[in-house]
Amino acid sequence: MVFWMVYRILMGNKLRSAVPLVGIIIGVASIMGIFAISSGGEAAVKKDLASIAENRVLIGSSRGYDLEDLKLLENLPIVDYVFSPEMNMTINYDEINKIKLEGYTKSAIQGKELEVEGSSNIRGREVLIGDKTAEKIFKTIDAAGKIFEIITDTGKRIELRVIGVYREDLGNTLGIGSIYMDIDEYNNLGSSRVVNTMVVTYKDREDIEETTNYVIQILSRKNYRNTYTILEGNSRYQKIEKIKGMINIFLGAVGITALVMGGLGISNLLLNSVREMTPSIGILRTMGMSEKNILKIFLLESTILSTVGGALGIILGCGGAYIVGGIIGIPSIYYAGQIITVFLTSVGMGIVFGSLPAYRAAKLQPIEAMKI
Repeated sequence: MVFWMVYRILMGNKLRSAVPLVGIIIGVASIMGIFAISSGGEAAVKKDLASIAENRVLIGSSRGYDLEDLKLLENLPIVDYVFSPEMNMTINYDEINKIKLEGYTKSAIQGKELEVEGSSNIRGREVLIGDKTAEKIFKTIDAAGKIFEIITDTGKRIELRVIGVYREDLGNTLGIGSIYMDIDEYNNLGSSRVVNTMVVTYKDREDIEETTNYVIQILSRKNYRNTYTILEGNSRYQKIEKIKGMINIFLGAVGITALVMGGLGISNLLLNSVREMTPSIGILRTMGMSEKNILKIFLLESTILSTVGGALGIILGCGGAYIVGGIIGIPSIYYAGQIITVFLTSVGMGIVFGSLPAYRAAKLQPIEAMKI
């Protein structure tokens, strides 16, 4: 009976019910969209600005680096892995289409934290290929074990064997996929060139400046005629994180404000409903309906509005983030924990803001309620 009465109340005045519902939807959609875009932006920063991170520095060289320099640093106990963002070349895999071939050490591949189907233990002419690139070349993403041919800048044809397929995002690469190859074999292709920058990732995130000075000393002892400069340190990363945090706080405040306004709308709706239904509440109380059931009716009404609004807001927020992310070039990423948190917050807001009107309705005395 309680559910039937709630249904009659909500459907009796659809416009009145729609106003707070829209407020909840807007608030939840705003927060969900902010979470998705923020998570996607963070992932994009980590991927595209590989030289800027909490435990990384980009070190420049006046005379350039060679493969020995890279291996020297990677063998240091304080260093996790090293790579050069310049160690790549664009090649043809047929007469029209191009791909990017990149040289990495095994430690650097592990540091990229790729989602790989198959093996990531690259060696020789065994490579890792992106799923979207594999689909272009082999017409399937199930490419492990397949062999394909590339054409180098000199016109030399070389066969490569795929040992693993990683999840690939081509959104910020102009549609050109990347293939990861062992750095030794990369140099053996005849494409060895001097690189002027190197990214060093440390195991310990503390005392980055002191640790970097030590690394530069090691390099200077080996190449005393070379000059090394810190081009990007973790201070830049900290500034970016601070700005991003401020933006997230601002956007989050906007979403929470919209959510609170929706909650206030629910509270106002229930207060009006209590006033309009005062005579009916008096009749129900006279007929023997308990305070508990009266309380249930109005609390259930607010819970239904906040639950429906939360679910629709999450769907709208995820869809909107996907569209906006595609327009501005930032992928939208959703986490189950965030979705659950936003949904539970929405339901909680409905219960909190519906409690006072529901309590007031439950406490109405039959004689006072029936006074018209």
